[in-house]
Parts: sequence; structure tokens; C-alpha cells
Amino acid sequence: MPRAAAPSLVALLVFALAPPCAEAQAGMRVTEVESVRVDGAIRDWRGAHFATVGRGPDASMRFALGHDDEGLYVAAQVWDERIVRTPRPGAREDAVIVTLAFPRGRRLRAFDVYLFAGVSGRSAASAGIAPAGRSRVRPLSSARVVEGPLTRRGRGYTLEAFVPFSALPGSSRWDRGRGSIRLRDVDAEAHPEVENEPALVEVDPRHLDRLVPLMPTGGAGGALTAFLNERGLGAARPRHDLRGDVAGDDRPERVFVVDRYVVVTGPGYRDGGGYGYQRLAVDDAQDVRDAELHDLTGDGNEELVLVLRQRNDQGERDLWQVMSLAGDSPRPIFGIEIRKATRQGSVEARIRIVRGRGRRPPQIEIRAHRARGLDRESYRESPASDVEPILLPWGPVRSRRYRWGGRGFERTGERRNPRYRPPEEPSRGEARASRPAEPSEPEAPSEGELLAEFRRRSGIRRGTRPRFRLRANLAGGRGPERVHVYGRRLVVVGEGIQGGRSFLSYEVPADGDEDLLDVSAADVTGDGRAELLFRVRQRFDDVQREVLLVHRITPNGFPRLLQVEVARRRDGHRVVNQVVTRGGRLVIRPGRARGWGEDDWPFTQDPNDSVEPLLLPWRDRPVRYRLRGGRLVR
Repeated sequence: MPRAAAPSLVALLVFALAPPCAEAQAGMRVTEVESVRVDGAIRDWRGAHFATVGRGPDASMRFALGHDDEGLYVAAQVWDERIVRTPRPGAREDAVIVTLAFPRGRRLRAFDVYLFAGVSGRSAASAGIAPAGRSRVRPLSSARVVEGPLTRRGRGYTLEAFVPFSALPGSSRWDRGRGSIRLRDVDAEAHPEVENEPALVEVDPRHLDRLVPLMPTGGAGGALTAFLNERGLGAARPRHDLRGDVAGDDRPERVFVVDRYVVVTGPGYRDGGGYGYQRLAVDDAQDVRDAELHDLTGDGNEELVLVLRQRNDQGERDLWQVMSLAGDSPRPIFGIEIRKATRQGSVEARIRIVRGRGRRPPQIEIRAHRARGLDRESYRESPASDVEPILLPWGPVRSRRYRWGGRGFERTGERRNPRYRPPEEPSRGEARASRPAEPSEPEAPSEGELLAEFRRRSGIRRGTRPRFRLRANLAGGRGPERVHVYGRRLVVVGEGIQGGRSFLSYEVPADGDEDLLDVSAADVTGDGRAELLFRVRQRFDDVQREVLLVHRITPNGFPRLLQVEVARRRDGHRVVNQVVTRGGRLVIRPGRARGWGEDDWPFTQDPNDSVEPLLLPWRDRPVRYRLRGGRLVR
């Protein structure tokens, strides 16, 4: 049973909703609390924000909801000029009805929880439950409902209720559910008909997806809310809400795909201190086509598998991407093209995960599938350089497999395409007349040709000058690579990028081109090759901060090693750290402050922020970062 709670906890219960209009409802946030006193007197709720359903002195109410580990709580003030109640209440009586729809497989299972206020001298308050839209209500004896008088002018009642999760079918996944709340007003006992029924959103059992998402605050829901509010995405709702052990402590984490971000949180993630996130390389939230969790490395921790749709002026592609969720933030570790499309048609491949034998990790298998409107003669796309290229139905390889090898995914085998026909070669006489000898392989394109091809694919006009240029040995080869940055789009060419035959491209996660402040290269890990360093500006209302991002080039991608705040500004005040990258190391010093000091620093550290905190001159010492476990750590 619920236990008594201090009023300060009760006052935290907030059901944060927009005005009572179905189109305005982004979701139903239900605040996490330890316990609530259910006694019919809601004066303890005076500090809470109540939402309103209905208007006027008849058939309207204000309400708030909350939750703890045991169940759900409801508080309501109901205005009703006439209360219709019988000793055995049913569907055709006055009631507060909470509709809940919880996941059951790929569908939703919905039911109505009826909360009946008692009538003095005639009946006690009670609860009932019925399948959504059905009229046969059965008693819900494990629930506790208490009513009291209105404390404001008018006729009606107050109501408080507690419904244990054990009484709600499918409640183990309640935080992924949807819901609504409505007030049923019946006009007469002799001929009970529903006179009015104001609702948060209309309840149609045939269209449960029209109910609004439940938004628990506190725990994982609170971390997600903090992330969304930080980025001005408070109305965004997760397209995917996954659970799995990604931190390796046997406790499941929550993985949200919301807008263009992946957000990870949970009691075992980052020691329960907040969330990690990664911005996805897509233009719109709708371009995230699918998301699942699979253990692809065989270490017992699950990785996130995404299908992303990416576009440029030449067409679009679907990318099957694997993201590691270990560490402080998600990061891509593997990718394969599974669809490419142009105005002329499309080509597709199929992918499946093959279970590994014994303790070996599973294999990823890609198979050439089909083409529509394209063939070998009309298909003009070059093979991908940033991820594994798509297998073509007319190409030499029919299928290919990959397995985790400890540092990355490695090719483990392939099958040739029996339908493959190599290009026809000229006869011996023609070959002798046309050229003296056949080269062993095609001549590699020049760096200028690769850059031109990148600009063509990215829709960058000819003659456009890059914002940043630099040369550095990024891949560990004999010579340096060249880096050009157009807007926020980076391209790397050189011998270390597939033997100089292709390029690597990456979009820096900045809100606008002008927010990418600087790009440089330096060896900060001591391995003899340079990493790329980006300074990115982020804006939060009147506050600006600069974040240093450190990336390295690997055969399988462009992993991020570190993201740390190095400057903050507001109204002419500022703190700017000093970044030192010499001798194969990265050291950040507190630097100087202007306008702020220890006594008037207006900010507190956000434990939910996945960016390393700013160093403060009056408190912190220099920090040296070392490479450990594929990340730069203090």
C-alpha cells in the first residue's frame, strides 16, 4: 500500500500538459515520486501544476498524475452539478476514466480505468476496469480511491486514487504506453445517458496510436526530458524506445531514438549520472527507418543497429549502421550500404545476422538482391568510401560476411556471383595494336579528381572554396592526408584512405556552418599519427559555449575520442580554457575568466550532460587526457 509522504514530495507531482486540445498534446508527463498520501484532501498538491479538461461549472476537472515503483496515482478536482451514482457503479455513471494502452508485441492493448467518487450515506468511492470502449466494468478491488469535498465554489468533489501496477495488464512496459483521461458526465439515474465527456484526446479503440505518449519523469524519462529541453526539442517524442544491457552490468539501459539523436540512459550507464547521446547523419527524423539492439561483438553488451536514409543532389542511400553504446556516448563502428536510388531507379541488398558458433560473435551477411530501372550499363555510382559498399546484382560478389575482430568488423568470406560476366576484353590483335601491355590495375585517381567527385556527390558548386584546409598524417601511412571542410562537411583524401583510390567524408555535428569555429590536426594520443580537432559553438538561450571534439580515422569509421567544453560566454562575461596539443598529448588548462568569479558564477554542472565540464580558474587544475579503451579519459 502507498505510504505517507512529505508534502514537498507531493508538491513535485506535475502532469505537464498543454491546453485541452487534442492537437496540442505532445504527451503525458507523469512525475516519479516515492509515495503519496491518498486521503481525498489534495491541499498537499497546492504546488503542483494541474491540467484542465472541460470548462464551466458542470462537467470539467483539473487533474495531476504521478508514479512510483508500485503503481500510478491520480488527483482530480471535478465540477459537476449532479452526481449520478448507484451502489454498484458501471459504465453509465459519472466517473473519471483513465485510458491506458500498453505495448503487447507490436500492438497496443488498451483498457479503461474507472474512478468513481462515493456519495455520502449511499456508496463508497471505488475503481473498476474494462477493455477500452467496452461497457462491462469489473471491480478493481486492489485500487484505493478516496473522495472529498471541493475546496472552491461550486458543486462536485475531489478525488485521489492509487492503482497498483499488478492490477494493470502489461504494466511492465507501461512507460512505453499511450493514454488519455476524460470525465464522464451522466444526466439522470432513471435514464442514464452520457450528457458530456470532455477528454484530453478522443479515445478510439480502433486507432490507439492517436492517444498521446506517456512521458514518465524521473529516471530514464527524466534524463530524456532534460536532453530534449536542453536542445529545444521539448515536444519531440521518441520514434524508438529500446531496452537492453549496453553497459555490461546486467541492468537494462534505455536507448531512445528521438528527432535526429540517439540518447542512452540507465542506472548502470555512466554510473547512473545522466545520459550519452550522438547526433545521427540524417537530415530529418523520418530518415531513421529502423532501430534494434543486437550483441554483434560477442561481449554480452548489445549494440544499436540503425537503418538511416541519407540524401544528396544525386540521389539517396539507405545505410545499415552499427553503433557502440559503451563509453560516455554512442559512436558508429560499422556501416554497409543496403539501398541506393537515383532518378533512373534503385538497387537493393539484403542483410541478416548469422548466429555465431560457440562463443564466437555473430556474423553480418549482406547479399545482392535486386535492381529496378538500373543495370550495369546505366548504373554510374562509384563504390562507397566511408562505409562498406553495396553489393550489386551484376557484380562479381553475390554475398559477403563480416565478424567483429576485436578492433573492428573484418571480412570473413564471400561467395562469387555465378551470373557475373566480366567486361569483354579486346582480341589479342586489337590489344597489341592499341597498347603494348595491360596494366595490372586501373590507375588511381588524383587527389584533385577525388575532391571533385566529393563536391559532385555533395552538391557543392564548382569553384567553391573550403572554409578550412590542412595536411596531416591521419591514417598512419607514409604520407600526409589532405582535409577540406565545406560548410560543416569534411572530406579527407590521401594514400591512407583506401590506398588513395577514394575519400572519407563526415558532417561535423554543428547546428549551422558558422558554428563550426575551427578545424585542426594534432597527435594527442602519442601514436605518431594526428587526430582531428573541431571547435563547435552551441547556443542555449543567452548562453554560448564552445565544445572541443576529437576524432580519429580508422579503417572502419571516424570514431569520436572526446567532447569537452572549453569556453562559455554570456553578456560579455566569459571563461576560456587553454588547449595544449604538444608532444603527443592533450592538456586542458583552466585559462582565464572575465566578469565571473567564484562568488558570482551563475551555473551548476549538469550531471546529465555528456560533454566533459568546463574547467574553472578559481577551482580546477589542468587536466591531461590519455587514450584508454578507445576514448580519451582524464
